Amino acid sequence: MLPGEEPRSTRGRGDFDLPGLRMNHGAALWVESAARRADPPVPTSAVARAQRLPGAFRRAALAIAAGLLLFAGHPPVDLILAGPLALVPLLILARDIAGDGEHRVRTAALWGLLAGTIFFAALLTWIEPLGVLPWLLLALSQGLWVAAFVAGVVAWGDRPWRPVMAVVWWVALEALRSHLPFGGFGWGLLGYTQHGGGILLPVARALGVLGVSAACAAVAVGVEELLHRVAVLWRSREAAGSSPARAPSLVGVPVVGIAAVLTVAVVLGGSPPAVSGGTVDIASVQASDLRYTSAAIATRLDSDRIVHVTEQVVEATRPLADDPPEIAIWPENSLDADITLAENVRIRELLAEGLALLNGRPLLANGIRRGPRPNTDYNEVYLIGADGEIQDTYTKRRPVPFGEYIPFRSLFDWYPALDQVSNDRLPGDGPEVIEVADAQVGPVICFENLFADVVHDQVRAGADVLVVSTNNTTFAAALIDDSAMSRQHLAISELRAVETGRWIVHAGVSGISAFVDPHGRVSQQTEILEAGVIRTDVPLIEGRTLATRLGALLTYALWALSAAGLAFLTMDHRRRQRRTGRR
Repeated sequence: MLPGEEPRSTRGRGDFDLPGLRMNHGAALWVESAARRADPPVPTSAVARAQRLPGAFRRAALAIAAGLLLFAGHPPVDLILAGPLALVPLLILARDIAGDGEHRVRTAALWGLLAGTIFFAALLTWIEPLGVLPWLLLALSQGLWVAAFVAGVVAWGDRPWRPVMAVVWWVALEALRSHLPFGGFGWGLLGYTQHGGGILLPVARALGVLGVSAACAAVAVGVEELLHRVAVLWRSREAAGSSPARAPSLVGVPVVGIAAVLTVAVVLGGSPPAVSGGTVDIASVQASDLRYTSAAIATRLDSDRIVHVTEQVVEATRPLADDPPEIAIWPENSLDADITLAENVRIRELLAEGLALLNGRPLLANGIRRGPRPNTDYNEVYLIGADGEIQDTYTKRRPVPFGEYIPFRSLFDWYPALDQVSNDRLPGDGPEVIEVADAQVGPVICFENLFADVVHDQVRAGADVLVVSTNNTTFAAALIDDSAMSRQHLAISELRAVETGRWIVHAGVSGISAFVDPHGRVSQQTEILEAGVIRTDVPLIEGRTLATRLGALLTYALWALSAAGLAFLTMDHRRRQRRTGRR
């Protein structure tokens, strides 16, 4: 402005003012256009994605950590603290997702599915010899249970009793997947991570494997709650400049909870039932590498394969000839043919040779019996006398779906690998205990030790010693560790020994074989695919543990609590919707 000139605004004439500069409207538009070309505005959706990216990375890290930690608690890794801490990342993940809004449950399920699929894909690498597709499908299907857990915790949100419901929900889902579908697949339960003398192992004696899972979950809930409260206190301290007065009580609650769980674990465990019936000298025979004769590679009914397996078992029995045991065991598939049929002459000859080595002592051998319909059979443990005749029998009650029979066979004809399962194996009727050499032997065949009711039924029927007869040869070519499946299977027997208060002879036709005492301690464990014999005087026990007395009561209680929780969630959700609608 010139001296004495009044200041005037030019906005009304369409000009644009800048400090110390006056431009007309056209020049201003040109400047704005140039600015847009130099730095175009970021779309709202892109901003939202950029804001979500750190959260997505955080959640992916938590899901991956949870999957790997769940796996690390089981063989072959066996990290001692992995089991009690495995659920911590999942619970942190659930708390992180809880504030996402209306789609939070779906989001939780997806991240939980990632964690669960990683866990089971790593745990079940031994399925891969049967094909990549079955391996991944099984991992994905089992991962759905972990997805349901995370979704359930997120759905519960910050309502009261969140820690309790998280424990109940996890264990109820474990019980459910042990029953569904096709009889269930209870592999990789959290409780199995306590094999080998875990601090929570004694809980199995009172509450079974699911009780151990509950104890592990309770510790994880306490740790996650502690971490959450410490984080809240830290943020409060930064905001206020000092720690809140209630800090000790806020942090102390989860600490006391964790201590209580550990104390209860010790108190509940107690001691196993006392020895009541003397001892019996038992030996189990293990053949060498039988991988190329397994059902995954050779036709199940191939006569050369069947003969070769029995020849190897007889050869492994020879060290017993000079001093035969009171009971000898030939594990699963050692007689993979119906010895009552005249056509199986060679198998009967080999059986006679083995019996001669035992000098008339009784033999518990596993074999196959033809079923009542074409292409059906039974998987059985026989008590065979010195004359080669069957004196008593236990019939497997839980054949393995897709391994021993094909559910809805016509729907799966397109998958060639299932052609190996040419017969459908039929289930036995009920518990059967075999009396031999002053012992009441409760046989359990292969995967049946997954099912608490099968094992408990044998104890209730009078078994004072249990024999898990198994053939894991098919799975001895895993991606990570050839012995992974066999070691995981043995871990299950360790928990069952504590749960039932019985000695278990874990007898593998080509490994792993071992004795497990009622404390879950393993002795004389063999290597896989190596011929050998395990032998010891096994104490006979008639007393019952609380777990075998309670049976499935804990499972039913967990399902009832879960159903009540779901009903409460449904009613509370509707109540909140009505309240929102009135506003």
